[in-house]
Amino acid sequence: MTRLAAAVPLSLAVSLLGCATAVKPPAPPIPMSAVPAGEAPGDYQPSGELTWTDLTGVNPVRRASFDDWRINGPRMALRRAPDGKWIGKVSGREATLVTSAGKVAGGGIDLALTSDEKGGVAVDGLWGGRPVHLVLGKQSIKGTIPGGQIDLTDMGAGMFNSYQGLLQISGPPDMPQVVLALLAVILG
Repeated sequence: MTRLAAAVPLSLAVSLLGCATAVKPPAPPIPMSAVPAGEAPGDYQPSGELTWTDLTGVNPVRRASFDDWRINGPRMALRRAPDGKWIGKVSGREATLVTSAGKVAGGGIDLALTSDEKGGVAVDGLWGGRPVHLVLGKQSIKGTIPGGQIDLTDMGAGMFNSYQGLLQISGPPDMPQVVLALLAVILG
């Protein structure tokens, strides 16, 4: 066997091995909504709202709302500062949340928000120091939250349900407002 004939199978094996071990590129980060110009208006007029109804009737209905400047919900009251930080209370504790493309961090919250392969939003990280993994898809909201699994199916018109409860979402897909309001209503 000539050197060339021996080298061809070896180079083919190396190139195939290289393809099999190619590193998957990182998921694209979800952009955060831009800080609006000027000051927050005096009157709070929410542009979006999330409502969680416990279908067992054990827990009361929980609501969270948001606009460009505020997020209000169960155990959450945040206001956006002119520098883009979200300042206020989360779970009864003072918090300052810093956001950047695909990232929300501060006050016991450390979340990565990325696009998944199906066009949904993957949320991974910590909420109150406890692990969170959610995928907000077009047909479902699934994942693991402190307290267990969640698996909600799209019913249309911004409604998702399961045996666990009914989630209603209205308003613009502003980030990080939607994700923070969602976690506030689900986790109460």
